[in-house]
This record gives sequence, C-alpha cells and structure tokens, in this order.
Amino acid sequence: MPSAREMFLAQVRTPDLDAEVDELRRDLTNLKHEALQQVEQLDDEGKQRVMPNLYEQIVHTKVQLAGHVGLGVALALTLLDEHHSGASLSRFDRELREQMNDVGAELGKRHGSRLAKMVATIELQRLIWRHSHEFMSWLAFRRGDDRYPAADRLERLNAFGVQPRLLDARKEVMGLLGVRLSAAVEGADRFMLGNRWRLADSPEHALERYVWPILSYLPAPTVRIERVRWEYDTKSEDGLGDDDLEAERAKMAGLLEGQLADALEELPESALSGSF
Repeated sequence: MPSAREMFLAQVRTPDLDAEVDELRRDLTNLKHEALQQVEQLDDEGKQRVMPNLYEQIVHTKVQLAGHVGLGVALALTLLDEHHSGASLSRFDRELREQMNDVGAELGKRHGSRLAKMVATIELQRLIWRHSHEFMSWLAFRRGDDRYPAADRLERLNAFGVQPRLLDARKEVMGLLGVRLSAAVEGADRFMLGNRWRLADSPEHALERYVWPILSYLPAPTVRIERVRWEYDTKSEDGLGDDDLEAERAKMAGLLEGQLADALEELPESALSGSF
C-alpha cells in the first residue's frame, strides 16, 4: 500500500494514473471556474439563487475525491490544482462566502457519512479563516490612514472576534489534518484571497517579508514558500511581465508540491479517511 506522500506525488506527476481521480479533479476546477464566471454576470439576487447549489456540488465532489485517495491527499491535490488554475473559493467576495458559510453548516448536519462530515467541517473552517485573513488585511491596508487610528483598528478586530474565531478554526482543522497540512492549506487560502495585504517594495517591508514567516514557528517548507509568496506579490505590484510572473508561479508550484508532500508524511488517522 503506497503512503499518502507517494500517492499524492504519483497523482501529480502522472495524472492519467487514475482516470476517475483525474476527472474529479478537473470537475472541481471547472465547478470553481463556472461559479466565478457566473458571479461576474449576475446581480445580487441571481448570486443568492445559484451559489448554494454550486457550492454544494463543489463540496460533494471533494467528498468523492477524498473517497478515492483519502482526505489528506484530496486536500493536497485540490490546493495544487487551485494554484495552477487560479480557481479558488478565496476569489469570491465576503458576501458570497458568508452564503457559502450557511450552506456549509447545513451540509455538516445533513451528511451521514463520517468522511462527508469531515470534508464539510474543513471547508466551513476554511471559510472562517478566509474571512479573518481578509478582515485583518483590510485593516492592515489602513495603517497610516488617519481615518483608522491604531486603537480604532484594534477595537474593530476585537469586536469581530478575529483571534478566537481564527484560532478555533485552526484547532478544528489541525485536529483532522495535522499541523503541517493545516498550515499549508491556510497559507494557500490566504495567498489566493483577492483582497489581501501586499507588502510594497520598501526597505521596511523587505525586512517584514523576511522576518514574519521565520517568526511564525511554522515548519521550514511553509516558511520558505511564505517568503516566496511575499516576493511574488511585490513583483506583481511592481508590474512584472506576464511571462516573468508565470515563471515565478511555476517556482511557487514546485515549492507548494514539496510542502504538501512533506506535510503528508505526518497525518493523523482522520486525514487518511476514505478508501486510502
């Protein structure tokens, strides 16, 4: 029986190894693309009408994928696919993610299988930390803005309950996926957020980009990719050409693949759930 790491790398490097798994991965990507495209063409009422069904399809397809390769490997494969395709739930605005939150909570109650409940739970917590990261980014953008003094921004963070909400969500996912894979998932979700704090190319921010990931106490692969993500944002904001940016994304994809493979070496029993 191959290990989770071996199964993940085999699926990544030879996607035609299992036609059904490959099809499920493509279905997931297409569903996310379809949802993102529909959102651009619909008014608020239309979004409220179509999103619950689309989100339910996405979660259901993830459950099917986990049933084939195991929960941890399924999460790792979908993260890598999101990086390559750019199709991620993190691209949706807060209002739509709030609606997904309601659907996700209902799915967690409705599903009878243990695997489906775990997938629904993880997706629900991911929505919570996306909200938290985005709100912290929104406030961070206002650093130095006289309309939002430091005391006011801190009061807003406390009123929103960012710390307990985010830490509780992390605890829930870590319990199912382990610390290393959970950190990889959260980092990837934060990076895919459309509204995130991008550190400008300045001497002060260069130091922050260097120091913050190291002080996070995260495993080495996570620290390395976080630093590369900060640098990518800087190059993107500076107007680097599309070909050069694609080359930077390819470098990140290699680091992400390595980070996920390392994380899959240390999984709790729950993350092996599925037919794996």
